[in-house]
Amino acid sequence: MKWPERKDMIAIAQSLPDGSVATIPMNWAEYTQLIATRGNQSIPRLKYANGHLTLKMPTFEHGQLDAIVADLIVAILNQQLRDYIRTTPVTLQIPEQAGIEPAHYFWLSNWEAVNGKRRIDLPTDPPPDIVVEVDVTNFTNIADYKPFNVAEVWLIREDTLAIFTLASEDYIQTDSSQFFPDIAIPALYQQVIAVIAEGASPPRAIRSVI
Repeated sequence: MKWPERKDMIAIAQSLPDGSVATIPMNWAEYTQLIATRGNQSIPRLKYANGHLTLKMPTFEHGQLDAIVADLIVAILNQQLRDYIRTTPVTLQIPEQAGIEPAHYFWLSNWEAVNGKRRIDLPTDPPPDIVVEVDVTNFTNIADYKPFNVAEVWLIREDTLAIFTLASEDYIQTDSSQFFPDIAIPALYQQVIAVIAEGASPPRAIRSVI
């Protein structure tokens, strides 16, 4: 595909079919200009690394699975009476290096540091403890999160939840979350999906297993 002027890319991307993924060469200045042009829109999803912009048009399935995992996390946190900050896609950036937009972010151990903020500035603010990614189009690369020092990446792929924990400088897949050490999160997620498959709504399925 031959791309037109940078300012028109978002409009063209929004006309692509759901699930489409495209990667184009782009410098940092062009990427930040594109982010500014997009304003508050969260579609398409964008990530920037190694001089390339990758964009994705989410699917309905993507939105459903993202909501299930985020609501499951919230249900557990509320049951445990824990404080947290949760937000849907905003752009995290490391100037001149990388930008990324996971589906959901959670600040747990450092929630007070970002409470009430209008924007997140990673050079001074702590990174989120958990990000949620749903990958139905091979858009996600766990290594993309290494520059951001996100403690855990929760990845949903083909109805399976995998937890990747940052250890030293690499992510390793683990059976449990450091933030919920006594809960087998992947197994709990499978229980929720099984109840939904039997005809329950996602909220009722979550309530039934918590």
